[in-house]
Amino acid sequence: MEDFDEHPIVIDGYNSVRAIRRVHRRTESEASKQSAKKADQPKDSPTEKKTGARIDHTVIPKKHEITCYECDYFFMVSGRIQDTMCPKCHKNLKVYDQTINGEWTEPIRSIGTVELKEGAVLNGAEIRARDIILAGNAENGVIRAGRRLELCKGARVNMAKTRMKDLCIRKGGEFEISSTISCRDLDLEGKLKARIFADGMVRIKCGGILDGELHTPHLVVEDGGGLAAKVVIGIGGNSKPADQSEPKVVTNNQ
Repeated sequence: MEDFDEHPIVIDGYNSVRAIRRVHRRTESEASKQSAKKADQPKDSPTEKKTGARIDHTVIPKKHEITCYECDYFFMVSGRIQDTMCPKCHKNLKVYDQTINGEWTEPIRSIGTVELKEGAVLNGAEIRARDIILAGNAENGVIRAGRRLELCKGARVNMAKTRMKDLCIRKGGEFEISSTISCRDLDLEGKLKARIFADGMVRIKCGGILDGELHTPHLVVEDGGGLAAKVVIGIGGNSKPADQSEPKVVTNNQ
């Protein structure tokens, strides 16, 4: 038979209380550490984040009108205007801006903006651009604005050799044009006397005065604007000049 120790282990009351206190302190320490971890954890942690519907705002790129300076084909592009290709003739179209301060004899072709400053002169040059701003003498030049032509104070232009979609007479400009003007929209900030066929919107702004004859489906005269022209609201098929319905391109052969 195995021998057993006849003396049992005896724990007195003092030691038992100390042991219980050590266990209690260890339990409280572990609990405080767990609480600290939970406090440090973000409320919207990936593990506890609730998934739900999310609504985003879509920005629609701005659209721009482009007219090919090679074949006159009209199309639209979205976003920033940059070098592009004509969908019809497949020619590469360059975009750049040009400012003319003196005499100019070279042709310009761009889907950007060309500005002829006061005192500048076009001498036999053909300008084809998306927007053209004239403050100088362009009588001896050919003007082809694919979108907008702006005539400023002091500008001189031969309208028989000029084509545009939209026409703007800037503040301070005063023009009397004998040739019939055919355009889409007309913005008038200065004074104009002419025979006009505008198949879009005509806006006579404050300080603007229109004299002559006007054919258009839409007319707005703002406060301070003046209208002394004969007005025909609406453009019929027989009222618009036949030679202005489909303008021919005038090419400079010099």
